[in-house]
Amino acid sequence: MTKTISRLFAALLLIGISVSSQAQTLIDYGVPAKLFQVGVRAGFNTSNLTTNYDDAFQDIKWNHNQWKGGFSAGMVVDINLRNFFSIQPGIFLDTRKSTYHYLVNSDNVLKAIDGQLTGNYIRIPILASLRLGVAELAQVQIDFGPYFAWGFGGANKYTVYGTSDTEPTAPQVIGRDFKSDCFGDKGMVQTYDWGLKMGLGVLVMQHYYIGAHYHFSCRNVLRELPQTEKHPDGHNKAWTFTLGYNF
Repeated sequence: MTKTISRLFAALLLIGISVSSQAQTLIDYGVPAKLFQVGVRAGFNTSNLTTNYDDAFQDIKWNHNQWKGGFSAGMVVDINLRNFFSIQPGIFLDTRKSTYHYLVNSDNVLKAIDGQLTGNYIRIPILASLRLGVAELAQVQIDFGPYFAWGFGGANKYTVYGTSDTEPTAPQVIGRDFKSDCFGDKGMVQTYDWGLKMGLGVLVMQHYYIGAHYHFSCRNVLRELPQTEKHPDGHNKAWTFTLGYNF
């Protein structure tokens, strides 16, 4: 998954460099034709919630988290201060997913836990966007700024695997399914999150857009649990790949 993301990001960068290299002016200091421009965005994401549960819980001997796919859709507003620079607030609806795998040794009983965490987020990024190229033809957009997110809905579904003692000579592996909240008082993830968003986009003819961005949570989003050795630490991470249209 990481290699695929890197290749997509590199391809987007090469497209942007190729488009910009054909433009007559790399940095256009002119006054934009539109001070405000509204755009819509839609695409997919791949996300993960990394945790330190193997350090926080004495019984967890192994902890592994994996990226999973979801979707992202929303709208942005370009506040074009100059042709080469814009402030871009936006609002998005994201579905984030990640899987986790634990190996637990409790009272000399070995168990395995496989689960998937799914949550929905309303995310508001506020980006500074450097625009390279000619606005009327094509621009590469280099974006960086904070985002603020609020989670809702979702679920934490997991299966606990252990051995049955009913057949001592040939113990059977059995699994029990469980489900709990993702957010809220009974959930493992705190509702509010904030972090940084950065990435690249290409806007052609002032209307057609393709972009790739990385999000990293600056806040520990895991709740403190009474049975931990120390406070759990976890951060949301995500790549988003979107197509869009600016009006």
